[in-house]
Amino acid sequence: MQLLKKIFQGMGVSARPPQGDPNGIIYYVKGRKCGAITRVRIDRNNELSRDEDSEGFMVRKVIVDSQCYGKVDITLHFDSNYREIGREISGGEFVTHEDWAAAQAAAQAKAAQDHAESQSSNTGAT
Repeated sequence: MQLLKKIFQGMGVSARPPQGDPNGIIYYVKGRKCGAITRVRIDRNNELSRDEDSEGFMVRKVIVDSQCYGKVDITLHFDSNYREIGREISGGEFVTHEDWAAAQAAAQAKAAQDHAESQSSNTGAT
């Protein structure tokens, strides 16, 4: 079972639901348009539909990132125990939680730097 967890962690799916969110399944996708990484939450109680081709479930989602409004389409298939058994993506790629966290940290650092630069330019103008 540990091997499956490691495989799915490397494929961009969290091995367990986020704390306090037992119905959430989290994915991270990187859009091809500008490389923006988006966190995607699938609610297994409300978003999954019965899969016509199997005894499991499926979901289709269109993700639009907040940087360049690039579009990524994903289709996920799950067995009856909500374990992922297949995935498709167009317009991007699945990435890991670590990739997303690094992108978030870089964005925060840039925002802090931009804020500091604007403060120093405002101070010099007076």
